[in-house]
Order: sequence, then C-alpha cells, then structure tokens
Amino acid sequence: MRRSETRNEILKTIHYIGMIPLIAGLLFLYVWLGEEVRASKVKLNTLRSQEIKLRGEYNLVQSARNRLHRPDNLSKLAREKLGLVQPNPESREIRVKL
Repeated sequence: MRRSETRNEILKTIHYIGMIPLIAGLLFLYVWLGEEVRASKVKLNTLRSQEIKLRGEYNLVQSARNRLHRPDNLSKLAREKLGLVQPNPESREIRVKL
C-alpha cells in the first residue's frame, strides 16, 4: 500500500511540474497579446488624429478651389494674370429695304 501512495505522490508531482511550462506559456501569451493590443490602439489613435488633420486640409483646399472657380474670380484672374479683357460687343446694322 505504501508503494502505491508514493507512486501517486510522484505522479502528482510530475503532473504539477509539467503544468508550470504550460501556465508560464499561457501567461506569456496573455502579456504579449495585451501589449500587441495596446500598441495597436496607439497606432489607431495616431491614424485617427492624422485622418482628422487631413480632412481639415482637404476642406481648406476644397474651399480655396471653390472660391477660385467662381466666375467673378475667374474674370479677375484672367484680367490680372493673363491680360485678357472683356471684348466689346460688336454692333451690326441690319437694313431692310422696303
């Protein structure tokens, strides 16, 4: 009877010692995944702030583009930069003989 108890104790000890690497591996995996999630959150927040900045710049460019496409600005730029002038309307006479 004594031998089987000793044998059981040895098997339990081996069993518990064998669980140590498993638990250590799971703990390592938990910590590593946590760090990866935190790093991903930091990257995501950086990308979100960059997106907000780029949207602001895009809106400014769109506003400037819309301002430049207005007809009054186009005619002003044509006069100032290109030296173009509005042509005078031609006067034509149409004579009808009766």
